[in-house]
Amino acid sequence: MARIKYVINERRLAYEGAMKIHAEKLEQATKEEREKGSGSSPDVTHEEREAQKVSPPVSEAAQAAVDSLLHRSTT
Repeated sequence: MARIKYVINERRLAYEGAMKIHAEKLEQATKEEREKGSGSSPDVTHEEREAQKVSPPVSEAAQAAVDSLLHRSTT
């Protein structure tokens, strides 16, 4: 039981870390987009702006967290 709790906590911490990194990158990408000046032109619809948004590439830490959550432990 202790081993199960340890593994679950380890995976939770990895997930939380990956989500924090993702949020920081998303915030940085949003900030860069605002600075770039790709603001709201009246002829661009909301759907077109949403389609133009691209999430930043997945970091190695986030990918490792996802892999650890979706796959069984090798130990």
